Parts: sequence; C-alpha cells; structure tokens
Amino acid sequence: MLPYGSESRALKTIRVAHKSHEFSWKQLAVSASLTVAGLGYCATLHSLMAQQSAALASIQAQINGASSLSSVQAVKPHTKAIKISAALDTPLPHKFALQHVTPRKTQDMRGTCWDFATVSVLEYTYRQQGIANGWLAPDTYVSLSEQAYGAEVLRLCTSVDKVKCYSTAAANSTEGGWVAELAMLAKDIAIFPEAICPYEVNPGNDATCAGVTPATKSNNPLKVSVNKLTTYIDPIDIKRALVTDQRAMALTSTLAELTHYQPCVGELTKDPRCDVTSSQCTTCPPNSFQTACCIPVKGGNDYNLDGEFISHYGMDYEGGHVMTFVGYNDAFRTQDGATGGYILKNSWWDGADPALGPKNVHGSHSIRYWLQDIQAFEERFSCPNSANPNNWYSCQGSVGVIKTKQQGFGGPIAQKVQVNATGDLCLLEETRQDAIANISPLHLNCLDKSGQLCTPGLTYFTRNLTLVGDHFNVLCLFEYNKTGVSHDLCLPPMLIKDIAHTLQPVADELRENDPDLCGFYFFPYEKQLAQFERGWELNVDNLDVTWAPQSYAANAAKFPHLDYSLVRNSTKKQKLPVHAPPFPLAALKQ
Repeated sequence: MLPYGSESRALKTIRVAHKSHEFSWKQLAVSASLTVAGLGYCATLHSLMAQQSAALASIQAQINGASSLSSVQAVKPHTKAIKISAALDTPLPHKFALQHVTPRKTQDMRGTCWDFATVSVLEYTYRQQGIANGWLAPDTYVSLSEQAYGAEVLRLCTSVDKVKCYSTAAANSTEGGWVAELAMLAKDIAIFPEAICPYEVNPGNDATCAGVTPATKSNNPLKVSVNKLTTYIDPIDIKRALVTDQRAMALTSTLAELTHYQPCVGELTKDPRCDVTSSQCTTCPPNSFQTACCIPVKGGNDYNLDGEFISHYGMDYEGGHVMTFVGYNDAFRTQDGATGGYILKNSWWDGADPALGPKNVHGSHSIRYWLQDIQAFEERFSCPNSANPNNWYSCQGSVGVIKTKQQGFGGPIAQKVQVNATGDLCLLEETRQDAIANISPLHLNCLDKSGQLCTPGLTYFTRNLTLVGDHFNVLCLFEYNKTGVSHDLCLPPMLIKDIAHTLQPVADELRENDPDLCGFYFFPYEKQLAQFERGWELNVDNLDVTWAPQSYAANAAKFPHLDYSLVRNSTKKQKLPVHAPPFPLAALKQ
C-alpha cells in the first residue's frame, strides 16, 4: 500500500498491480483461519490499493506468535455464538444485523479509515464480551482512541517493527494502513480509552497523543489478545461468518470516481461536443441513450446521499476505503435497482460542510432502516438527512413541472418566470405545518456566491426535483423576494451533490443526524461483482480477539495496580431508537 495522495490526486499516476489473476480470490478465501490479503485505507483522501504476497506469511507468523505468548484468562466471547458444524447446515436468514453496534465516529480530513475500522471492531468486541460477562450494561460502551491507536501503530512501524508494516513504515504517516496490522503488532501494540487524547481532525498530527506516557502505559488496564484473523471474499462466506461468529468485521473495498453522461438533446445539441462529426464527441454508454454523443461529467461519487453505494458504467479506480461490516439484507432494493447488500458502519460525516474540505456531501441511515424494520418516515426522526435535496419539501402548487430554457448543460439560467407571490402555496401556513410534520426542510438559502444559479439573500422553496439522464437532477424553485419581484426558475441538470452545495436549508430546519443511530451505509452485492469484473478487491477481515477481565472497570477491585480513570471517563451510554409517535405534528410542535 502506498501513501495517500492529496485532493490533487498527485499519486494517482502511480499504479501497483492488484489484478485478481495475481492472487486467486478463492486461494485467499480458502485459508480458513489465518490468511490475510486485506488492505486498509481511506475514502476522504485519495489512495492507492496494493497487495503484498510476503505479508501473508508474515501476518500468519505474527498471529501465531501473539497467540502463543498470550496468557489471558478466558472470558465469554458472546452468548449467541453458533457452532461451525451447525452453521454450515443452517440456511442463512435473508437479513441479519448485530446488536449493540457502537456509534459512528468520523475520520474527517485524515486518511485513517483503517484506524477507525480497526477500533470499531475492537469497541464492538469489548462491548460484546463485557455484556456477555456482566461487566457492562447493554446500553453502555467504552469509546476507544483512534488517535492513540494510530500513533502507536506509527511508532511501532517506524521503529522496532518496521518489517511488519508497509505504508506507515515507508511514509512515516497514518495516511493509509492495514486492519491486519493489529494482528501483526499484537504482541507490542497498546489500546487506550478515548479519554487519553482527542482525535486530531487535521492531517499532520499522526503521532500526536500527549496522554500516552510511560506511566499511562504501565497503568493501562486495557489488554486484548488476537486469536486469529480470517479473510473472506465470497458473499456467502462473508454473510455466514457474520451470522456464525456474530461480531463486527472490517470490510475493505475499492472506491471509484464516476463519470456521468449527459445525452445530447435539446439545447445541448448546440454544444460542439455533441457534433457527431467532431473529435470532441464522446460516444454514449451502451444501452443507455438514443443519441450518438454524450457529454461526460467527471467527479461523481460512487455513493448517493442516502448512503447507498453505486455500481456504474463510468467507474474509474480512485482508491480504497475500510468500513465496519455489521449486517446484510438480501431483499433491500436501492434507488439504482440493486437488490441485496451489506450494511456497513462508515467513518464519514453527514451533511454538506465545505469547512471540512472538499466540495462533498454525505448522508446515512440507521441499521433498522437498512433491515427494513421501520418505515422511511419513522427513520426521519433519527436520520433526517436534511442536506439531501431529495428530502426537501416540495410545494409545486398548480403549475406542475416548471419549464425554462437552458443555455446548455452546466450553464447559467437563461430565463426566469415572474410570478405573483400573493397566496403562493409555498408561503401558506398549512404548507409550513405540513413540512414540519414530514420533517422536511422548506426554506432554502442560496450558497452560490457567483449569483449565476441563485441569488444570495433571497429565500427559495422547492417546486419539484426531477431525475434526468444519468443521475442528473433538474431542481425547479420558487424564488421569493419579500420586497421585490418573485420568480419561478429551474437550475440546469446537476448532480445531486452539486445541488446540495448550491442551496441549503435555513439553520433552524437543518436537522442533524443522530450520531448514536445513524452513520450506516449499504453496499450492494451487485457492486461487489462489478468491481470483481474490473479486478478490484473487496474482502472482509474477521478478527477473533479476547479481552482480558482486567480491561473492565467492573473488575477494578481485583486489579488495584491499574488506573481505571480513563476507562470510566470513556464510558458512555448509547441512545435507543425512537419510535415515531402516532401524531408526529403534535409531538414536533411540543
């Protein structure tokens, strides 16, 4: 694995072979207990994926060594484990998810997804074993430190354990790593509670953790041993491992940058790129549009604002990302028509926040939503995804679909339609109340400082949002001017993420997703297969670990030489899901 590139993608020209024929996927999946070919990297910063065959033997040796050197008192791993022999004979349920999954935390602008995924797995097993042994209440968890773990890996990989690491040792950075490094460094690595030091959101603070001192190391009660590490690639094997072992696992996948295609129709036919006799003409994707030329638009994400990953004709290799595998649903159907997939805890923030760096926007849901245990309306109480234009309240009134001429794809608005704002449906009190009842933002602010798409200072309302072409959307708006002339207008066809950075709900209607319940994404099996066709990897690392009894504050009296203050300060309660009331408007008013 190579160091992570910047947003300029300066390292994208560096290629490391990772095609499937070089490492048989079946060969990697067959080794039932210790085989690892996992790579851990990140999504926010662009990365490159690589596999090192020598690491397989190294990791196996390290796990064996760590297991033989560990003398940890046995504890109950969990209460509902299924025997392997019985599991192989038992049909898999069509949907399944773990209980007591710890809340999502965000990596922000650093390439530390591998760090967050590793710590997420450790947090889950700590909680699972604590509940099983009566050392933790079911609604309680201990938040572990990603900052301290990353700093520890960096310290070991740049000093005594260089041969056990790749990216961190070569780059002296945590901008990219392996989940498997936990197994490789198990004999020496230390895990700390979150209270030891805060997570540094900005790059350049990889080795920073002032709380880690010789004293805190010697008094640290947290002790974990790695028993084995198994890697799965086949979807059935992945799901069976989750149901059988019932513990969170780390899923590593390639990420793609999408090129979307706008067909040359209407006003676009005047664009020189739509001239079939011109070298500028880009042929439309097969089985897509009834036109010869399409205009390619690069920079698309391979996920939508509901947290669904997308399989697309225009996928280009971008980097890699690691998330936490916590469930699956064979029946869930995505907006793009893919049926079935994995439920993943991600480490990305929700919403559109330019302050966090690149022009981007994210959305997510709860586990219950992906399991289809609740309705979409009930989900809005926990995960409203207010930044998603699809969730903005539509008050189109009697005008239906608004039509305005466009100057071509991506250009400024050519025409506004003057309207009489008096009595407009968007301004009625009944509309405002209905928007509140539906937990949908009604009033929008313009973020376009250029003034080409909208005018800052005016209030906007969604008339309608229409999907056109290849993931493009036409947003039609009511532009309300309290002191002047109001208009109806439509934006040019835009990707939904670009609309979210053009307009935003007003502050008191921009509801945040609940961090205790949201943060989960859906990765379709179809996308895994499409990536496999391109030689791109997806694998799941199953870490079997045991936490020593001394790790729990409930046992503090038995270990008086250890300091449990940081463990207690990192112990938190997780909010339970909220069920929608029968009369939501009355509840929201209260």
